[in-house]
Amino acid sequence: MSGPPTLLLVGAGHTHLHLLRHADRLRAAGWAVELLAPRWFDYSGVGSAVATGALPLAAGRLDVAGLAARSGVRHHEDVLADLDPVARVATTASGRRLSYAVASLGIGSVTSDLGVPVGPDVVTVKPLAGLQSLAQRLAPDGAAVVTVVGAGPSGLEVAAQLAVRPGVARVRLVDGGHEIGTSLPAGARRYVERVLAGRGVEVLTGRGVARIGAGSVVLDDGAVLEHDLAVLAGGLAAPPLLAATGLGDAAGAPVRATLQHVEHDDLYAVGDCAHFTPAPLPRIGVHGVRQAPVLLAALEARGRGEDAGAHVYEPRRHFLSVVDLGGGVGVASRGRWWWGGRAALLLKRRIDRLWIESYRAAGG
Repeated sequence: MSGPPTLLLVGAGHTHLHLLRHADRLRAAGWAVELLAPRWFDYSGVGSAVATGALPLAAGRLDVAGLAARSGVRHHEDVLADLDPVARVATTASGRRLSYAVASLGIGSVTSDLGVPVGPDVVTVKPLAGLQSLAQRLAPDGAAVVTVVGAGPSGLEVAAQLAVRPGVARVRLVDGGHEIGTSLPAGARRYVERVLAGRGVEVLTGRGVARIGAGSVVLDDGAVLEHDLAVLAGGLAAPPLLAATGLGDAAGAPVRATLQHVEHDDLYAVGDCAHFTPAPLPRIGVHGVRQAPVLLAALEARGRGEDAGAHVYEPRRHFLSVVDLGGGVGVASRGRWWWGGRAALLLKRRIDRLWIESYRAAGG
């Protein structure tokens, strides 16, 4: 007699953490739940603050192994190397083969290389392991010159926070667009510009890059900007593994509103690694969080033999976003509304702390 079908969660991002916490509901629906992920999960919401030394590493770290154990989920401490959606087998980096009935991919994102050569010593904002090396590479008594490439929310956070960090003498922010923070309302952009200017950050917009190296950035007009350290924050892309396995491309694994892969009903994808085909979504954590209850309900229904297709993800048009500018201030926005200052950062700290503590209480 065979046991219950295996539900394999690949990666421990926002969505899958929610499923781990509610693993009892999945087992009640008939699933044997397994997780393939590293032991530690680092929360991206405090990634820049941890990397620049404003917060300790523990502020955003969860013990995935502990959470899985407390939830009664079998944990394979490894990473995905290959996945065959026809045979329904996942292969890990160590060579283990994991069979499944249904799998869900939540393997996050990586920093886009902007289509230019990027040196191996350049710090990237994703995966977070690379960004976390930033603090160790800046001596507190030094006088480093740092170039940040990319003026989206991550680039703004890193540039603003480094400008108030001991050991950093000069920060420049380079972006090929004509404005910084284009996802922010106009008033919020002007607020960020004032903060950066007040901290002496050199902002170069309309300047594309041709090459990013450990000692310099070469712009597309041939100009060379020398530095001690470069940080690449030029947007996010899906992990190359998706293209290598034929499951997607840089845009992600294509999914329907049900979060199922467009070609494989037994495969789901969520968060940053998913390409939501009904409408393009920005790669921000709020979608992974909000997709979690949808995926949980769909898998419960599927396990019980009910119509899982009735559960679809409907993105909200507006959402709260807070950019941590360091120095005790932030800028919050929702739609066209925004406010900046100490209260914005305090709100972000509270939201982040409550989210992390909710999983620590469950064993993480």
